[in-house]
Amino acid sequence: MLFFKKKNQEAPSNEKKAAKSMPRTKKVQFMPTKIQELTNQLNADVFELINLEPVNYYADKSSYFQCTFFFQEDYSEVYFVVEQYDNDFRRASTPYYKGSYELMKKTVIKFGQRI
Repeated sequence: MLFFKKKNQEAPSNEKKAAKSMPRTKKVQFMPTKIQELTNQLNADVFELINLEPVNYYADKSSYFQCTFFFQEDYSEVYFVVEQYDNDFRRASTPYYKGSYELMKKTVIKFGQRI
């Protein structure tokens, strides 16, 4: 019997644990860039998320970034993660970040969605 164990398994971060426990989510898609560049930008300032260009999911399905916001119903806590998708398969992901209601509101309104 063979057992395979993943190497370099990292313990989930506090942000990831908190995000997974949030009752609500909202998703938006962006045009892809390099995941490492995006991670570096978000590490410097999470409001760089607002500067990303929206993607028309139905026109270009081959590659995009999807930002998923996790939040409480009263918006007291907001977390987000950006994942890279190629042909609808998740390829890479940024770490989970703690955001704010203001960041989520500005990002979602950019896509014509309501909160």
